[in-house]
Amino acid sequence: MPPIARIEPLTTARAVRGPFDYRLPAALAGVEVGARLLVPFGGREVPGVVVGLAERSEVPDERLAEPRASLGPAIPGDLVALAAWLADEYCSTPARALALVAPPGAGRTARDAARPLRALVAELRPPGRAVLADPAARLTS
Repeated sequence: MPPIARIEPLTTARAVRGPFDYRLPAALAGVEVGARLLVPFGGREVPGVVVGLAERSEVPDERLAEPRASLGPAIPGDLVALAAWLADEYCSTPARALALVAPPGAGRTARDAARPLRALVAELRPPGRAVLADPAARLTS
């Protein structure tokens, strides 16, 4: 199995030009294209998607970082290819295109998952209830 994973970090920065090479530790030696991994990037840890595998890197081995952990279900390889096409065709970033094909919440880390997602809640107010109760009132507006 190739020891280098080419990973696209899921960031919102448009200036990021990846993919970036990461040395795969023994615990993650079986990853394939589409695997979602937690990687060190820019002084923090962010989710990333493996978009390729290689035997060697142009980056010296001592400068290669290692992914920290696997983040669960992978994105199928054909969807990773679709995301690459979307990014090229529509002048978008690979991270944005990968977000379109990833499962909901794929950009969240384990730390983020501990915090609940915010929900939008709608409430029907008394004037609205009155209009719904009397269908004729809808016609008099």
